[in-house]
Amino acid sequence: MKQLYFLFALGTIGLTGCKDDALQEPQTPIDKVRLELTTHYDGVPFDLNTIHQTQEGYSVQFTKLNFILTNLKNGSEILSDAAVYKFENNPTLIWEGPGDFTKFSALTGNVGVGPDENHVDPAGLALTNPLNIQNAGDMHWGWNPGYIFLMVEGKADTTATQTGVFDMNFLYHVGMDPLLRDITFSNLTWTKVNDSLHSATLSLDMSKIFNGTNHNVDIKLERTSHTMPGQEPLSTKIIENFVEGLTGQ
Repeated sequence: MKQLYFLFALGTIGLTGCKDDALQEPQTPIDKVRLELTTHYDGVPFDLNTIHQTQEGYSVQFTKLNFILTNLKNGSEILSDAAVYKFENNPTLIWEGPGDFTKFSALTGNVGVGPDENHVDPAGLALTNPLNIQNAGDMHWGWNPGYIFLMVEGKADTTATQTGVFDMNFLYHVGMDPLLRDITFSNLTWTKVNDSLHSATLSLDMSKIFNGTNHNVDIKLERTSHTMPGQEPLSTKIIENFVEGLTGQ
């Protein structure tokens, strides 16, 4: 009997030792990458509480900036299927996840959601998917089966004497399949954050929303678009100006 007890105890010690050894084995960290954003207004640091000037001399203050990027990749190497950015949640973070930064010296993608994904039920997507309704939130139209690609809102003083009183609101909710736009970022610079994380930063000039190379937007005359019938030309101006303002650093 004593011999059996001795063998049982010895076996238990052996198993415990193996378990402890397994727990103490070093884990290889997963390589991750982070896509960040710096936002400015014609060179002036951008914030939702800052007052800026349009090309017409109107004072403007933004209250919302959201957008969706999809199909981010470099050739056949996929960085992320989707990223939902909301300035109010985290003004500097576009996306973070597993990846090898050495494979992404450049990126292509879309502003918006492609037709194949734009009309699926967002509640039926995996909870880990940025386009799930719990993650996308207000970036999906409840009345329309599709995502809002870009959301810019704010208020403005359009008075001739610039009294300092914001007399009107502006709102641009851009969506619908025809307004999907391509983006390209060349020569990305990746910075080491720690041994398992590298980051690259994009730049967004919010002044381009109103004053692009091909489109000017006078907010006193062009203050609102939900991309409803008849509003598509203004939404086209807004999203194309946004794409022009979003660049690599």
